[in-house]
Amino acid sequence: MAGVAAGNGAASPGRRYRGVAPESGLIIVKLGKQGSSFALTTEIIEAVDYTIRKAISLNMPVAINLSFGNNDGPHDGNSLFENYITDIKGIWKNVVVVAAGNEGDARHHAYLKLGNRLNQSVAVAIAESERNVLLQIWKHYQDSFRVNLIAPDGSRLDLNYQAGSSFTYTFGGSKIVVFYGEPTPYTISQGIFIQWLPADRGNGYIMPGVWYIGFEPVDIRYGVVNMWLPSIEVVGLSTGFLAPSPETTLTIPAAARNVITVGAYNAMTDSMASFSGRGNTTDGRYKPVIVAPGVDIMSAAPGGGYSSNTGTSIAAPFVTGSAALMMEWGIVRGNDAYLYGDKLKAYLIKGARWLPGQTEVNTQAGWGALCLRDSLPFI
Repeated sequence: MAGVAAGNGAASPGRRYRGVAPESGLIIVKLGKQGSSFALTTEIIEAVDYTIRKAISLNMPVAINLSFGNNDGPHDGNSLFENYITDIKGIWKNVVVVAAGNEGDARHHAYLKLGNRLNQSVAVAIAESERNVLLQIWKHYQDSFRVNLIAPDGSRLDLNYQAGSSFTYTFGGSKIVVFYGEPTPYTISQGIFIQWLPADRGNGYIMPGVWYIGFEPVDIRYGVVNMWLPSIEVVGLSTGFLAPSPETTLTIPAAARNVITVGAYNAMTDSMASFSGRGNTTDGRYKPVIVAPGVDIMSAAPGGGYSSNTGTSIAAPFVTGSAALMMEWGIVRGNDAYLYGDKLKAYLIKGARWLPGQTEVNTQAGWGALCLRDSLPFI
């Protein structure tokens, strides 16, 4: 990702694989505690805070690349993590670029519209060899409904309900842990979390097969229910909803306000990548903002040389590097001292081009494909 944004291409013939802004300085913040390859969101907040403070001390504008995402939240941009990223817009001369995630075709999102008279259910396939599957159900707090589970063997479990409480069951050859959340100071949404774990530690796997989550309305005033399974980095490709919704499959923090959310397209075919996370957010904001090349991209490889990479994580730094060049032109070279934040985003949107067949902003390609040449206003 650093190679795409700012690599110098020195190890490739003619510097062919140089990045977008090869003369940019880099601030690299190491994440993850010793012995763990996964970073907590609190660590990312600390990393962003450090980066902004460092840029201020250097008196330099900064483009921050976040090629990171998960499905942990209501996807309305109101999580603590996303609110923090949103709020830094007013601090210093910065742009935050976030990958949209690779959940577009992963079957990890489902949508329901509940009414007061009709029971509904959602089917989830859990593959063999899964050790831990977490289903998040997000609803408006004013809606009330009962939830039940039907295991692959046909047995049924009615879940207890009490906001702010957790319950543990042994059911369907698995251990089921259920937690009912509450609204927070940041969101009116309420989460219901259902976690499958192995019932027998010696066996070590969840009971595979098709599970049904049933919904029995009690008092429905809004009725919209969104459900997410963990991202493809966490569960196997065979685990997913049988009737998924490909919309609102962008990951968090891609739903944050004031960030540039980037999807991926295939530059060789000039078409969208099927895996690219889609919008919009659950509160109706347009996402992604734009798309960039994200299929078979050559960039610097760990340990030396170059390798081919695919994903929105590799598309995002195309935009991050472009933002750095725009801020160099505007701020460093004195052409526009205010070319950062939403102003820079507006220029990127203005310069983006429709993909073939695209006639308007949409949930897949946003405002279109990145075009840095047309995004600089006076060139």
